Amino acid sequence: MARRRSSGITSLGFNQDQGCFTCCLTSGLRVYNVDPLVEKAHYSKEELGEVTLCEMVFRSNWLLVVRARRPCSVMLLDDQQRAFRAEVLFKSPIRALRARKDKVAVVLTSSIQVLSLPSLARVALLRTPATARPLCALATDPNALQLLAAPAHRKGSLQLLDVSRAVKGAASSSPAVVGCHQTDLVCISLSANGAKLATASERGTIIRLWDTTTKHMLHELRRGSDYADVYCIKFNWSGSLVCCVSDKGTLHVWLARGSYAHVCAAPAAPPLRALCAFSDDASAVVICEDGTFHKFTFSAEGNCHRSDFEYFLQVGDDDEFLH
Repeated sequence: MARRRSSGITSLGFNQDQGCFTCCLTSGLRVYNVDPLVEKAHYSKEELGEVTLCEMVFRSNWLLVVRARRPCSVMLLDDQQRAFRAEVLFKSPIRALRARKDKVAVVLTSSIQVLSLPSLARVALLRTPATARPLCALATDPNALQLLAAPAHRKGSLQLLDVSRAVKGAASSSPAVVGCHQTDLVCISLSANGAKLATASERGTIIRLWDTTTKHMLHELRRGSDYADVYCIKFNWSGSLVCCVSDKGTLHVWLARGSYAHVCAAPAAPPLRALCAFSDDASAVVICEDGTFHKFTFSAEGNCHRSDFEYFLQVGDDDEFLH
């Protein structure tokens, strides 16, 4: 999620285990732990300038950073040494980043380039339509399928590519194409092991779950009857739960086997953009571009309530508060 707001936030993003998140700012960069909500790292504008994108690599010392003054460059920042270790320059601006422990997918105008970590050497290339949203999902479990999902050239379709084969020296296989929706895709997500795929179209009324091996649809999850812009879809680590947030201002949680679970109260007034994640199998968190943090707890009986609320921009250095 990347867009400048009055809060100074340019983008937000959870790490792969959903236990941390980054907050890119016109005034630098912050990294937070989710539970408890604690600031883990803080970079000023003097150190980094305006940061537009940042992707963590689990909880390691590596941070992948794109700065406003170098929009075509991704830089590998060693948070332990607070120093840049590598940089790759592309021909077009970087639109999104998705990482796993050994690779990062860099979303460009009409392609996705997959680089190895920490060398940043290119290992795979996937062509994407220039008109599509900068969507990309990467399976993050180190012991499972190394699957990459991205928009295909046919409307409402996705392409799936195993990015592990290039590392083994074999030629990259052609991606498999899955027709997911009749209208354009707006949000996608892969389970950590790459076995399940979740998709939402511009209608936003349903979330579809897919088996990435058979390419067959598993379930349709009803979000609502009104059209909505789905901002974020997330699986929990085991792939047994799915959550989403949209411009309707609600958090939905389902069992991934297709049954409906919970609708939680609006975390913020629409159309405020937000991201969601699971802190565990009984709670989810929502972070919003106004700098607010919301934690929701839900039960097997269907009860859901907001159990925590914070302004995360006010967690950390008092001198850097944004009001």
